[in-house]
Amino acid sequence: MFGKTPNLWQSESKDVTLIDIPRSISLAQGTGEHPCQDLLLSTKPQEEPYPTNEPKSTAARARLVNNTVDAALHNEYALLICDALSRIKAEYTGPWCLPRRFVEVPADKGKKRKLSPEGEGGDGETGDAKKGMHSGGGLHRSLPSDFLRYLSDIPSARTHGVDLEESSHMSEFERDGTTQTWLAVSDPQNQAAAFNFSIPPGSSFILGSCWDPTILHRYIRAQAQELDVPKTFDAILLDPPWPNRSVKRTHKTANATYSTAATLQDIYQLIMGMDLDMLMAENCAVAMWITNKPAVRDLVLGEGGLFECWGVELIEECIWLKTTLHGDPVTPIDSVWRKPYEILLIGRKRRTHFTSAEKLSQKHGDVKRRVLMSVPDLHSRKPCLKELVDTLVPDSDCYRALEVFARHLIAGWWSWGDECIKFNWEGNWRPKESIEEATS
Repeated sequence: MFGKTPNLWQSESKDVTLIDIPRSISLAQGTGEHPCQDLLLSTKPQEEPYPTNEPKSTAARARLVNNTVDAALHNEYALLICDALSRIKAEYTGPWCLPRRFVEVPADKGKKRKLSPEGEGGDGETGDAKKGMHSGGGLHRSLPSDFLRYLSDIPSARTHGVDLEESSHMSEFERDGTTQTWLAVSDPQNQAAAFNFSIPPGSSFILGSCWDPTILHRYIRAQAQELDVPKTFDAILLDPPWPNRSVKRTHKTANATYSTAATLQDIYQLIMGMDLDMLMAENCAVAMWITNKPAVRDLVLGEGGLFECWGVELIEECIWLKTTLHGDPVTPIDSVWRKPYEILLIGRKRRTHFTSAEKLSQKHGDVKRRVLMSVPDLHSRKPCLKELVDTLVPDSDCYRALEVFARHLIAGWWSWGDECIKFNWEGNWRPKESIEEATS
């Protein structure tokens, strides 16, 4: 169960992979010398596909054109997905996800969640799954929704990986870069108690708004000077908070999950204002999650888009297919309302300007494609891509990586975002020993 890879199955050519989401995050918390053996709490695996309410009229379907992937592009994805499913089911007979330790979620009595059009937050999660974890099933307490915002105001908690300023809110700890450490922060509601966060070996983070990149750049320069490491990164991964009506509605309730941008223009200004191109090493790999809206894809790959402004050439697309416990897509592949997949665009920083042919290649998707499958986890929690990034850098044993809009830390990486240590809170984990004792 606790192997060295999160992959349950992978084709010989590595173009099709079945990955366990909680395990991918767990493994990324440790190193080969100091592996993480704890289990990340999760949700109950979906056993049957989600119900869909497809538009019946031609006019209704036409109204959704701008909210879902381009038809020709979808047909290419669908062929790859069907082929990948056929291959894995012919060669693999094991489970589609590892056994999960999860907490019970109270029933949402008296409320029904309407289906949302694809591109507006519909990702195949039920209302219960979107709520995340609650203070039951062994959790001694939950993490207050505003606690990370409070924590981001503490200088010493906000930055980690270079000289930390002292703070009465934190306990002292030693950091040698090779083993896991703990960050203890006093509960503002109960000064006698503390929230503890696990800090993976060699990791650095900036807990704070991505609208202010000056802090990130300042601490990267400080670390480079102190530790004699490069100021640039070999890989940068982004999961932007794309505009999302469903999340926006949820965020107004007690079941709030995370903030999203109001418009695509806001996202463009946010990301361009980060000056990430200044942090990209020569041949830097850049990976970005996008929604299935054509406008989102065009914002990244179109003329004047993010990749072009950075001098990044699209080289791969990863199709993340969400499946049930039995290996079926969580929604029909051709669903108009909600596609069962999301796309990861992978580019490479180039020193020279693109030719017209290269720009045309990017626009029409003449790139390598792979299919990544997994049983969905908590709402919006994606597979950890450390193992994929390892294949994109010159030396998988020694490289610098930055995750932007992160929600958990990764050993050896930099992480940045206003929730970047959310899933490193101790309440999200269970020791391996306690799990084995409970099931013996």
